[in-house]
This record gives sequence, C-alpha cells and structure tokens, in this order.
Amino acid sequence: MTRSTRPALTAVAVLVAAGVLAGCTTTVAGNPGADPAPTPTEGPGSDPVAWADRLCGAVMSFAVPATTPPAIPAGADLPTVKGAVSDYLGTVLNGVQQGRSQLGSIGRSPVQGGNDAVGRAQSALEFLEQDFTGAKTAVDAADANNPESVMAALNQAQSTFDAITPPNPLADLSATPRLQKAAERATQCQQLSALSATAPR
Repeated sequence: MTRSTRPALTAVAVLVAAGVLAGCTTTVAGNPGADPAPTPTEGPGSDPVAWADRLCGAVMSFAVPATTPPAIPAGADLPTVKGAVSDYLGTVLNGVQQGRSQLGSIGRSPVQGGNDAVGRAQSALEFLEQDFTGAKTAVDAADANNPESVMAALNQAQSTFDAITPPNPLADLSATPRLQKAAERATQCQQLSALSATAPR
C-alpha cells in the first residue's frame, strides 16, 4: 500500500455540475398508475447520490476525529500529554472501526466501478486500524514517570501520522462520471471535500 507523508486527510475535490438521466417515452393505452415495484435501495436502479453519501459518510467517521488535534494544555506534564494523546488515538481508532462497519453495510453500487471504490476505502481503513492500534498500544504502555519512554511512544505516534495513507473516496468516485456527479450532490461528500480543504497539512 503506497503511503503519503501527510499526517492529515487529503482528498481530491469533485467538480462538474449534476446532470440528469434521459429516458425514453412510450405511448400506452389506459390510465397512468404508480409502478408497483419499490425503488431499489442498492445496486442498479438505486439512488447514486444516496449511495455516494453513505460512502463519504463512512470515511467521515475517521476523517473528523483524525483532523481534530488532541487538547493538550500549555505547559502540560508528560503524564497529561500521554493521556491526551492516548485518548485522541482511541477516538480516531473508534472512528476507523465505525467507518469499516458502515462500509460493510453500504450495499452494492448503482454504477459500475463504485464497488471498487468501497474496496479501496475498506483496505485503507484496515491499514489505518492496524497503524493506530499499534501507536495507541505503544503510548499506553509507556511509563508516565519515564520521560524517555513517553517521548519514544509519542515519536512512534507521530511517525504513524506522517506515514498514513487515508482513504480518498472523492478521487475514486471522480473516475466514474455518474458517481462524480452524485458525489457533488451528496452532503457527506461535500463535507468531506470541505474538511480536506481546511485540514492542516
């Protein structure tokens, strides 16, 4: 898996205005009536905007806590710093796990190529879960009364941030015109794009 050197979430903003699908019409005898078949909730025929929203929402579960720095008071001692970083890593790790769970129930893509984007996001979050679990384990195991032990654990955590490759659903969706347009209309994708634009680099 290729890793970047950016600790914060990076994503490619989705462009192009939303379009509409044109259908053909046929004249039939009788009175018009509602289609008795319900609209699919996943797969072909389902709403691509709703599907893209679920994909971006799953990634947002990780992205929001990951781009929210830990609250460390000025002049805090090492035990306080250790605790704050541990809590932060735990929050990010929980977000990663939530995102993976949401991706597992996202449903089939309405458009060809979308399932591949889900697979890449799942793979990225799987790596992140391993990375953040390792970093949190190291921080928690550090001796709060031993400055060298704490600093070594914090350096490991920083190295984890410097090497992560976050999921990038906006770039993946942009490879398919219909999903690109759907992502532009999806609220969670809009929020993910805005977050990536304001996240610290």
